[in-house]
Amino acid sequence: MKLKVLGSGSSGNCYILESDTEALIIEAGVPFKEVKVALEFNVRKIVGVVVGHCHKDHSGFADQYKGICPVYKPYEVMTPNERFGSFYVKAFPLVHDVECYGFFVQNPDIGSLVYASDTEYIKYRFKNLNHILVEANYSDDVIDNEAVNREHVLRGHMSLQTALGFISTNDNPALRNVVLIHLSASNSDADLFLRKTKNTVKYGADCCIAEKGLEVDLSLCPF
Repeated sequence: MKLKVLGSGSSGNCYILESDTEALIIEAGVPFKEVKVALEFNVRKIVGVVVGHCHKDHSGFADQYKGICPVYKPYEVMTPNERFGSFYVKAFPLVHDVECYGFFVQNPDIGSLVYASDTEYIKYRFKNLNHILVEANYSDDVIDNEAVNREHVLRGHMSLQTALGFISTNDNPALRNVVLIHLSASNSDADLFLRKTKNTVKYGADCCIAEKGLEVDLSLCPF
């Protein structure tokens, strides 16, 4: 199972969890044609799309999946959990300027994964996580205090310091990957963020920054 990043940030968000036979799409913030290219046009393997909130950089192209696969928008219709092929997905509330959700995903090939973007903090703790995809939008050391959107950033997004606290709380020997997502173009420093994340994990999880084109092996085997 691989994670493929097609977009991560205010210009558009989309992540694919892909095996040889299935693909789960997280966020529909890039055109469907880009997803088709990433899947080598095998769209029949798409088992579902999950969308965290209504902002266009996350939901703007959701309608393009109509007739192809189920699209789950918990901010419109909330259910206790959803199953898409071999993926079990549970939505949980986040703290943004609109109703917003993260996702807890389980799959036999990857174990458990948490995805959370566009939130000031995460009030939940997860047991024995294998993979974390978490927003680190800005840093108190980097943010432009004169920026006109400063209050929006502070209200609706997660700082590096808060993200590191979440990672530390959920760090465990089974954690395989930590991926920082949705970095601000003007209020972040990728090298600094990655270095501090690597210093936070204590059990050797791989750490990286989500950029378009990134691929990460999420498979648990041979472990």
